[in-house]
Amino acid sequence: MKRAIVLGAGMVGSAIAMDLQAGGELSVTVADRSQEALARVAGRFGVQTLHADLGDPEAVKRAVRGHDLVMGALPSFLGLAAMRAIIEEGKLCCDISFMAEDPVELGLGKLAEERGVTVVYDCGIAPGMSNMMAAYGASRLDVCERIDICVGGLPVVRRWPFEYKAPFSPCDVLEEYTRPARLVEHGRVVVREALSEPELLDFAEVGTLESFNTDGLRSLVRTLAVPFMREKTLRYPGHIALMRALRETGLFSKEPISVGGQEVRPLDVTSALLFPKWAFDEGEADMTVMRVTVEGQRGERPARLDWDLVDRLDPATNTRSMSRTTGFTATAMARLLLAGRFARPGVHPPEVPALEPGIFDAMLRELDARGVRFAARARPAT
Repeated sequence: MKRAIVLGAGMVGSAIAMDLQAGGELSVTVADRSQEALARVAGRFGVQTLHADLGDPEAVKRAVRGHDLVMGALPSFLGLAAMRAIIEEGKLCCDISFMAEDPVELGLGKLAEERGVTVVYDCGIAPGMSNMMAAYGASRLDVCERIDICVGGLPVVRRWPFEYKAPFSPCDVLEEYTRPARLVEHGRVVVREALSEPELLDFAEVGTLESFNTDGLRSLVRTLAVPFMREKTLRYPGHIALMRALRETGLFSKEPISVGGQEVRPLDVTSALLFPKWAFDEGEADMTVMRVTVEGQRGERPARLDWDLVDRLDPATNTRSMSRTTGFTATAMARLLLAGRFARPGVHPPEVPALEPGIFDAMLRELDARGVRFAARARPAT
């Protein structure tokens, strides 16, 4: 039996562990520095656990030794160092840490090639399936002119004052409000302020949501030659104005200020106040809403491909939607990696395997079998 290790026992890491263990074909271990998180995941899913400080690359190396597959589910600020350690140990890896850095530009792709290691990163719902749909959709058109990606994780029930809860690491959520967003316009990469260019969009079963620019295109800006591309985050109307007010006040700043003779970072204070209010209550339902639109031409005619997703908490397993959609995308890819369906050495974003024969359809089938179902439409462009 092959052995898999999940680095991180958070919300998404737990969903990954659950799905890998349920398949019965792998021996699954979860590593984390939190004994409480490890006890929870072991109690729920019967996986093995390993207590380790995964902020230490040497500890990561020790943890992954003896395993055939590594699933990276750490917070973004730990992702790059952990990935380097995994590659140096020569391990197959699927990662969803969504690190701010580009591992390919920083040389990890070359290192993986030298070690004969295959790594697929950013392999969640978005980035992840959104990348795969963008690349696959573009490949189905003779000319691809535009790709729009909109995605958000939300509580099903709106409650004042934020009408929001964080379905993944809250510190990574705050990055969406501060990290400059890269878009492609007229074939060139441009940078927009986070929370900029708000738009209202309507979704069946949900209603009207607002969208704003975020840095979600990531690798797509260099892997797809499409003249117009953008990614936006979805929230309930009113969220943008509230987050902009907090940001402009300086509450998301990482620069220390003096308060009562003490040096503090405003972001740390804001995080301490916000995160408890953004935590989901036990059993509280969330949903993931996503739309990927690819437009261009097929022959002489305009064409458009759409994929829509509205997914909610699974009451049978009490697994939140964002954890399911992110984690199950990663486990679907991991099984394809273990089966040798994609075995190109290097560090690859998910749009690369999406263009290999049969992989995109296999990913959709795996997700559909787990209740994550996309509504796909092909129609003339408007």
